Amino acid sequence: MTGKRDHFVPQHYLRQFRFGETDQIAIATIDACKFVGLGSIDRQCQKDFFYEKDEALNNILWQSENDIAPVLARVTTKMDFDSKERFALNFLATLLHLRTKSAAEQAKILPRRMAHEFITHGIRTGRLPQPPGGWREDMMDFGGVPGTLLKEEAIPCWMEMQTLECKLLRAPSNSSFVTSDHPVVILNQFCIGAHPLRSFVGFSLSGFQLLFPISPRVCAFFYDARVYKVGSRRRRVLNISSEDVAIVNSLQIQSADNCLYFHDPALAQEVQHLIETYRGLRSPIADTLRTYPGRTDNEEILHMKARSVQLPTTWAFCRRRRHVSFQAGDQRDPAWSYAIEQLSDDLHNNPGGEGLFERLRKLGFHDGQIEASASARTGK
Repeated sequence: MTGKRDHFVPQHYLRQFRFGETDQIAIATIDACKFVGLGSIDRQCQKDFFYEKDEALNNILWQSENDIAPVLARVTTKMDFDSKERFALNFLATLLHLRTKSAAEQAKILPRRMAHEFITHGIRTGRLPQPPGGWREDMMDFGGVPGTLLKEEAIPCWMEMQTLECKLLRAPSNSSFVTSDHPVVILNQFCIGAHPLRSFVGFSLSGFQLLFPISPRVCAFFYDARVYKVGSRRRRVLNISSEDVAIVNSLQIQSADNCLYFHDPALAQEVQHLIETYRGLRSPIADTLRTYPGRTDNEEILHMKARSVQLPTTWAFCRRRRHVSFQAGDQRDPAWSYAIEQLSDDLHNNPGGEGLFERLRKLGFHDGQIEASASARTGK
C-alpha cells in the first residue's frame, strides 16, 4: 500500500547493519564529517511520497522486499549462497542501484539541463515570460523518475548480471564494512584510463564490476570472470585483508548521497577517519554532465558520463587476468545483450502476457541458447 513515507533503501537491508538486537543503526554524515549517533532504522533513507503514490510500484517493491529479506538474512548468516539465493542477490543489487534518491537525481541531470536551455532561450527571445526574481535551473523538477528508472532499467540490468561471477568478500575480525544511502557501487577496473570522457560502467560491458556490503562482515562482489581473477574458482567466499576492507569502504564514501551507516557506535572515530581520508575522491552528481563548444557560437554539446567511483589504490583480492581478449568498450556477451535488447522492446510493445524466458523463446532463442548465455561467464 502507498503511504506518506517511502523508503528508498529498504529497512530489511539496513537491519543487517543494526546495533546489536536493537532497531537502531549508527550514522555518520559525509559532508559535515560528523558522527550523528544511533538512529531508528525506520527513519533512514526515506522521503515523503518519494514514489509519488504509485500503487503498482509500491506493491512490487513491497513484494520484492518480502521475498528477498529472508534470503538476505540466510546468506549473511551462513556466508554462502546457492543458485536461487544468487538469483535474489542479483535482483537486490539491481533494485538498490536504481531505486535510491541519488539514482533519481542522477537520472534528472540531462533532462533538467535540456529543459533549462530551452526555457532560457525562450526567455531571451521573448517567447517566455521572465519569472519574478529571474530564472534558475534549480527552479524545476521532474516527477515519476524512480518508477521510470525501475520500469526501464531493472530487467536489462538484472539480466546482464547473469553473466557475472559473484563472490562474498569476508572481512577479518578486526575490520567491518560500512554501507550508505546509495550502497551499490559500480566501476570498471579493466578500463581505467582508456578514455577520458567515458566511465565504462554499463552493465553489459567487459570488465564491469559491482559490489555492495550485505552485512558488517560480508560484501557481495560481482565481476567479469573473463577479465578478473578473484580467489579460487570453486569457493564463493573469499577472506580479504583489513586494508582491502578500507578500500571497499572508500567506495561507499564516494557513492553515498550523504549518510554512512554502520553497526557499532564504538567505530565512530574510525569511520570519521575514513571519511576524512577519502571524501576528497567524491565528485558532485552535476559533474557527470559536461558542456563543450559546438561548431558555432550558438551551439554547444552536452555529454553525459555515467557516474562511477575510483580505487584509491589497488586491492589485493581482484587482479586482471594475463590474457584478456576484450578491448575497452566491448560487450561482455554480445548475443546475450542482443537478446536482452529484443526482450526489452517486446516488453515495451507488449506489456502484458508471457514471462521473461517465455518471451525469449518466442523471439527465437531456444533453451540451450538461454542457458548457455546466462552461464557463459560464470563457468557453470
